[in-house]
Amino acid sequence: MSKEDKRSFLAGLMDWVGESPPTAESIAGKKTLKQGDVHIKTILETGLDGMIMGYRSLEEDGINPVFFKSQEGFADNCMLMKGYQEIRPVTKEEWKKYPTLSTWGYLVIKNLAEDYFM
Repeated sequence: MSKEDKRSFLAGLMDWVGESPPTAESIAGKKTLKQGDVHIKTILETGLDGMIMGYRSLEEDGINPVFFKSQEGFADNCMLMKGYQEIRPVTKEEWKKYPTLSTWGYLVIKNLAEDYFM
């Protein structure tokens, strides 16, 4: 992304299901299943009245941004990205291998969770 947008962030759907809200301990060791660009309003729209439950360093569990391609069509300006960071032009093999960085609507992560866990 060429310009820093403070209204969006890279979100991840975690491999976690529980009967009560997550805690730092209950999500320990879990990984992300999908990652995508979301608007901050996603927190408000997806549950718990937009409450942020706590903090756990992603590094503790080896969670990092995944690799993406910057666009769907292969072209000279298509970049290999790690999260939002552009690394270099993508190769044809990488273009076939990695998903395109997508912007998720407010409820996409909720719908993905239902598809994975329901």
